[in-house]
Amino acid sequence: MRRQLRAARRALLGIVTFPLLASAVILQGAIVGPIFRNKTAIPNMVYNTMRRLIGIKIEFNEASAKFEKDKPTWFVANHMSMADPFVAGSALNGNFVGKGELLKWPVIGQLALAMKFIGVRRSREHNPESIGKITKSFNRGENVIMFPEGTTNDGSRVDLFRAGLISMLYGEKGVDKKGREIKLEKDVVVQPVAIRVKDVEGRSTENAPELRAYYSRFDEDNMIKRIWNRMATKTMTIEVTVFPAMNPADYKDQFELINAAHKQVQQVVAPDQTEVKPGAIPYVG
Repeated sequence: MRRQLRAARRALLGIVTFPLLASAVILQGAIVGPIFRNKTAIPNMVYNTMRRLIGIKIEFNEASAKFEKDKPTWFVANHMSMADPFVAGSALNGNFVGKGELLKWPVIGQLALAMKFIGVRRSREHNPESIGKITKSFNRGENVIMFPEGTTNDGSRVDLFRAGLISMLYGEKGVDKKGREIKLEKDVVVQPVAIRVKDVEGRSTENAPELRAYYSRFDEDNMIKRIWNRMATKTMTIEVTVFPAMNPADYKDQFELINAAHKQVQQVVAPDQTEVKPGAIPYVG
Protein backbone atom coordinates (compact mmCIF):
# COMPACT_ATOMS: atom_id res chain seq x y z
CA MET A 1 0.00 0.00 0.00
CA ARG A 2 2.84 2.39 0.85
CA ARG A 3 4.39 1.87 -2.58
CA GLN A 4 1.10 2.58 -4.34
CA LEU A 5 0.59 5.75 -2.32
CA ARG A 6 4.10 6.87 -3.23
CA ALA A 7 3.40 6.28 -6.92
CA ALA A 8 0.07 8.13 -6.69
CA ARG A 9 1.72 11.09 -4.94
CA ARG A 10 4.45 11.31 -7.55
CA ALA A 11 1.95 10.91 -10.38
CA LEU A 12 -0.09 13.80 -8.99
CA LEU A 13 3.06 15.89 -8.67
CA GLY A 14 3.91 15.00 -12.26
CA ILE A 15 0.50 16.09 -13.50
CA VAL A 16 0.90 19.42 -11.72
CA THR A 17 4.50 19.84 -12.89
CA PHE A 18 4.08 18.86 -16.54
CA PRO A 19 2.40 22.08 -17.74
CA LEU A 20 5.14 24.10 -16.06
CA LEU A 21 7.88 22.00 -17.66
CA ALA A 22 6.15 22.12 -21.05
CA SER A 23 5.92 25.91 -20.79
CA ALA A 24 9.60 26.09 -19.93
CA VAL A 25 10.47 23.92 -22.94
CA ILE A 26 8.34 26.10 -25.23
CA LEU A 27 10.18 29.13 -23.80
CA GLN A 28 13.45 27.36 -24.58
CA GLY A 29 12.48 26.73 -28.18
CA ALA A 30 11.01 30.17 -28.85
CA ILE A 31 13.21 32.54 -26.86
CA VAL A 32 16.06 31.14 -24.76
CA GLY A 33 17.65 29.09 -27.53
CA PRO A 34 17.20 31.38 -30.58
CA ILE A 35 17.74 34.71 -28.83
CA PHE A 36 20.06 34.01 -25.89
CA ARG A 37 21.89 31.12 -27.61
CA ASN A 38 21.58 28.99 -24.49
CA LYS A 39 20.61 25.40 -25.33
CA THR A 40 21.32 23.83 -21.96
CA ALA A 41 19.80 25.68 -18.99
CA ILE A 42 16.14 24.73 -19.38
CA PRO A 43 16.68 21.23 -20.85
CA ASN A 44 19.07 20.34 -18.00
CA MET A 45 16.52 21.60 -15.48
CA VAL A 46 13.79 19.47 -17.09
CA TYR A 47 15.93 16.32 -17.13
CA ASN A 48 16.87 16.79 -13.48
CA THR A 49 13.26 17.42 -12.47
CA MET A 50 12.02 14.31 -14.30
CA ARG A 51 14.60 11.93 -12.89
CA ARG A 52 14.02 13.24 -9.36
CA LEU A 53 10.29 12.76 -9.86
CA ILE A 54 10.83 9.02 -10.37
CA GLY A 55 13.28 8.76 -7.48
CA ILE A 56 16.56 8.52 -9.39
CA LYS A 57 19.80 9.71 -7.82
CA ILE A 58 23.00 10.06 -9.84
CA GLU A 59 26.52 9.40 -8.58
CA PHE A 60 29.67 9.75 -10.65
CA ASN A 61 32.17 6.96 -10.20
CA GLU A 62 35.27 8.30 -8.45
CA ALA A 63 37.32 6.75 -11.26
CA SER A 64 35.52 8.81 -13.92
CA ALA A 65 37.67 10.75 -16.36
CA LYS A 66 37.27 14.46 -16.91
CA PHE A 67 34.99 15.71 -19.66
CA GLU A 68 36.67 16.89 -22.84
CA LYS A 69 36.31 20.68 -22.99
CA ASP A 70 38.28 21.69 -26.06
CA LYS A 71 36.56 19.61 -28.75
CA PRO A 72 33.01 18.49 -29.53
CA THR A 73 32.39 15.16 -27.80
CA TRP A 74 30.39 12.13 -28.87
CA PHE A 75 29.18 10.38 -25.70
CA VAL A 76 28.32 6.70 -26.28
CA ALA A 77 26.50 4.93 -23.43
CA ASN A 78 24.80 1.63 -22.72
CA HIS A 79 21.00 1.57 -22.74
CA MET A 80 18.88 -0.43 -20.28
CA SER A 81 15.87 1.77 -19.58
CA MET A 82 13.56 4.37 -21.05
CA ALA A 83 14.68 6.47 -18.06
CA ASP A 84 18.27 6.58 -19.41
CA PRO A 85 17.70 9.90 -21.24
CA PHE A 86 16.83 11.56 -17.91
CA VAL A 87 20.04 10.17 -16.40
CA ALA A 88 22.24 11.04 -19.36
CA GLY A 89 20.54 14.41 -19.82
CA SER A 90 21.22 15.26 -16.17
CA ALA A 91 24.83 14.02 -16.15
CA LEU A 92 26.04 14.93 -19.65
CA ASN A 93 25.85 18.04 -21.78
CA GLY A 94 24.86 17.20 -25.33
CA ASN A 95 22.18 16.73 -27.98
CA PHE A 96 20.40 13.39 -27.92
CA VAL A 97 20.39 11.03 -30.90
CA GLY A 98 17.20 8.96 -30.75
CA LYS A 99 14.47 7.32 -32.80
CA GLY A 100 12.94 9.83 -35.17
CA GLU A 101 9.41 8.43 -34.75
CA LEU A 102 9.22 10.49 -31.56
CA LEU A 103 9.18 13.67 -33.62
CA LYS A 104 5.92 12.59 -35.27
CA TRP A 105 4.04 12.51 -31.96
CA PRO A 106 1.73 15.53 -31.47
CA VAL A 107 3.13 18.07 -28.99
CA ILE A 108 5.86 15.63 -27.83
CA GLY A 109 7.72 16.06 -31.12
CA GLN A 110 7.86 19.83 -30.79
CA LEU A 111 8.96 19.57 -27.17
CA ALA A 112 11.66 17.04 -28.09
CA LEU A 113 13.21 19.41 -30.63
CA ALA A 114 13.52 22.10 -27.97
CA MET A 115 15.09 19.50 -25.65
CA LYS A 116 18.21 19.04 -27.84
CA PHE A 117 16.85 15.96 -29.63
CA ILE A 118 18.22 14.69 -32.97
CA GLY A 119 15.71 12.31 -34.54
CA VAL A 120 17.17 9.56 -36.76
CA ARG A 121 15.81 6.49 -38.52
CA ARG A 122 17.25 3.21 -37.28
CA SER A 123 18.02 1.67 -40.66
CA ARG A 124 21.18 1.75 -42.77
CA GLU A 125 19.66 3.34 -45.87
CA HIS A 126 18.90 6.48 -43.86
CA ASN A 127 22.40 6.77 -42.37
CA PRO A 128 23.57 9.59 -44.70
CA GLU A 129 20.74 11.88 -43.58
CA SER A 130 21.22 10.88 -39.94
CA ILE A 131 24.93 11.60 -40.23
CA GLY A 132 24.07 14.98 -41.75
CA LYS A 133 21.99 15.93 -38.72
CA ILE A 134 24.72 14.87 -36.29
CA THR A 135 27.38 16.67 -38.35
CA LYS A 136 25.45 19.94 -38.05
CA SER A 137 25.55 19.64 -34.24
CA PHE A 138 29.29 19.01 -34.19
CA ASN A 139 29.94 21.85 -36.62
CA ARG A 140 28.17 24.17 -34.16
CA GLY A 141 30.60 22.97 -31.49
CA GLU A 142 27.93 20.98 -29.63
CA ASN A 143 28.26 17.56 -28.00
CA VAL A 144 26.15 14.56 -28.93
CA ILE A 145 24.81 11.72 -26.75
CA MET A 146 23.97 8.34 -28.29
CA PHE A 147 22.97 4.85 -27.13
CA PRO A 148 24.75 2.79 -29.85
CA GLU A 149 23.10 -0.51 -28.87
CA GLY A 150 20.09 0.91 -30.70
CA THR A 151 17.56 -0.44 -28.21
CA THR A 152 17.23 -1.30 -24.51
CA ASN A 153 17.94 -4.57 -22.71
CA ASP A 154 17.53 -5.82 -19.15
CA GLY A 155 20.89 -4.52 -17.97
CA SER A 156 22.49 -7.94 -17.53
CA ARG A 157 24.66 -7.35 -20.62
CA VAL A 158 25.84 -4.67 -23.01
CA ASP A 159 24.81 -5.49 -26.56
CA LEU A 160 26.98 -4.81 -29.59
CA PHE A 161 27.66 -1.12 -30.19
CA ARG A 162 26.62 -0.33 -33.76
CA ALA A 163 29.19 1.55 -35.83
CA GLY A 164 27.07 2.89 -38.70
CA LEU A 165 26.84 6.50 -37.55
CA ILE A 166 30.35 6.57 -36.06
CA SER A 167 31.61 6.04 -39.64
CA MET A 168 31.25 9.80 -40.14
CA LEU A 169 34.46 10.19 -38.10
CA TYR A 170 36.23 8.16 -40.82
CA GLY A 171 35.05 10.04 -43.89
CA GLU A 172 31.46 8.87 -44.35
CA LYS A 173 29.58 11.87 -45.73
CA GLY A 174 26.27 13.19 -44.46
CA VAL A 175 23.53 14.85 -46.48
CA ASP A 176 20.61 17.15 -45.77
CA LYS A 177 16.98 16.50 -46.74
CA LYS A 178 17.70 17.69 -50.28
CA GLY A 179 20.66 15.36 -50.68
CA ARG A 180 23.29 18.08 -50.39
CA GLU A 181 26.55 17.01 -48.79
CA ILE A 182 27.35 18.21 -45.27
CA LYS A 183 31.04 18.04 -44.32
CA LEU A 184 32.36 17.60 -40.80
CA GLU A 185 34.39 20.72 -39.97
CA LYS A 186 35.42 19.91 -36.40
CA ASP A 187 37.74 17.45 -34.70
CA VAL A 188 35.48 15.20 -32.63
CA VAL A 189 36.42 12.88 -29.76
CA VAL A 190 34.43 9.95 -28.38
CA GLN A 191 33.85 9.42 -24.65
CA PRO A 192 32.30 6.11 -23.54
CA VAL A 193 29.89 6.30 -20.60
CA ALA A 194 28.76 3.40 -18.41
CA ILE A 195 25.33 3.64 -16.75
CA ARG A 196 24.96 1.14 -13.90
CA VAL A 197 22.31 0.57 -11.25
CA LYS A 198 24.23 0.87 -7.98
CA ASP A 199 21.43 0.37 -5.46
CA VAL A 200 17.65 0.26 -5.14
CA GLU A 201 16.05 1.62 -1.98
CA GLY A 202 19.42 1.31 -0.24
CA ARG A 203 20.03 -2.30 -1.34
CA SER A 204 23.22 -2.81 -3.34
CA THR A 205 23.01 -4.61 -6.68
CA GLU A 206 26.46 -6.15 -6.21
CA ASN A 207 25.07 -9.40 -4.82
CA ALA A 208 21.48 -8.87 -5.98
CA PRO A 209 21.63 -8.11 -9.73
CA GLU A 210 17.89 -8.80 -10.00
CA LEU A 211 17.33 -5.37 -8.47
CA ARG A 212 18.28 -3.86 -11.84
CA ALA A 213 14.76 -4.76 -12.98
CA TYR A 214 13.38 -1.95 -10.78
CA TYR A 215 15.15 0.46 -13.14
CA SER A 216 14.96 -1.32 -16.49
CA ARG A 217 11.37 -2.61 -16.12
CA PHE A 218 12.27 -4.61 -19.20
CA ASP A 219 9.54 -7.22 -18.71
CA GLU A 220 6.71 -4.68 -18.73
CA ASP A 221 5.24 -3.87 -22.13
CA ASN A 222 2.61 -1.48 -20.78
CA MET A 223 4.23 1.97 -20.69
CA ILE A 224 1.87 3.35 -18.05
CA LYS A 225 2.48 0.37 -15.77
CA ARG A 226 6.21 0.71 -16.32
CA ILE A 227 6.21 4.37 -15.29
CA TRP A 228 3.89 3.72 -12.35
CA ASN A 229 6.13 0.99 -10.92
CA ARG A 230 9.20 3.21 -11.25
CA MET A 231 7.43 5.94 -9.32
CA ALA A 232 6.48 3.40 -6.66
CA THR A 233 10.16 2.70 -6.01
CA LYS A 234 11.45 5.05 -3.33
CA THR A 235 14.99 5.58 -4.62
CA MET A 236 17.36 4.20 -7.23
CA THR A 237 21.02 5.24 -7.38
CA ILE A 238 22.53 5.22 -10.85
CA GLU A 239 26.31 5.27 -11.08
CA VAL A 240 27.78 7.04 -14.11
CA THR A 241 31.33 6.27 -15.20
CA VAL A 242 32.91 8.51 -17.84
CA PHE A 243 35.97 7.13 -19.64
CA PRO A 244 38.85 9.13 -21.16
CA ALA A 245 38.26 10.75 -24.52
CA MET A 246 39.14 8.59 -27.53
CA ASN A 247 40.78 10.16 -30.57
CA PRO A 248 39.41 8.53 -33.76
CA ALA A 249 42.87 8.91 -35.35
CA ASP A 250 44.17 6.32 -32.88
CA TYR A 251 41.91 3.61 -34.34
CA LYS A 252 42.00 2.18 -37.84
CA ASP A 253 38.24 2.41 -38.44
CA GLN A 254 34.85 2.91 -36.82
CA PHE A 255 34.59 -0.75 -35.84
CA GLU A 256 37.84 -0.78 -33.89
CA LEU A 257 36.88 2.45 -32.13
CA ILE A 258 33.33 1.48 -31.18
CA ASN A 259 34.40 -2.02 -30.07
CA ALA A 260 37.03 -0.47 -27.80
CA ALA A 261 34.37 1.85 -26.36
CA HIS A 262 32.01 -1.10 -25.86
CA LYS A 263 34.67 -3.10 -24.00
CA GLN A 264 35.24 -0.31 -21.48
CA VAL A 265 31.52 0.12 -20.80
CA GLN A 266 30.86 -3.63 -20.64
CA GLN A 267 33.62 -4.19 -18.07
CA VAL A 268 31.81 -1.84 -15.68
CA VAL A 269 28.19 -2.72 -16.42
CA ALA A 270 28.45 -6.48 -17.05
CA PRO A 271 31.98 -7.67 -16.16
CA ASP A 272 30.97 -11.36 -16.35
CA GLN A 273 29.61 -11.08 -19.88
CA THR A 274 31.35 -13.52 -22.25
CA GLU A 275 29.38 -13.14 -25.49
CA VAL A 276 28.40 -9.99 -27.34
CA LYS A 277 25.46 -9.94 -29.75
CA PRO A 278 23.55 -7.15 -31.46
CA GLY A 279 20.30 -6.21 -29.75
CA ALA A 280 17.09 -6.79 -31.69
CA ILE A 281 15.82 -3.39 -32.79
CA PRO A 282 11.99 -3.36 -32.85
CA TYR A 283 10.48 -2.98 -36.29
CA VAL A 284 8.78 0.32 -36.93
CA GLY A 285 6.50 0.42 -39.97
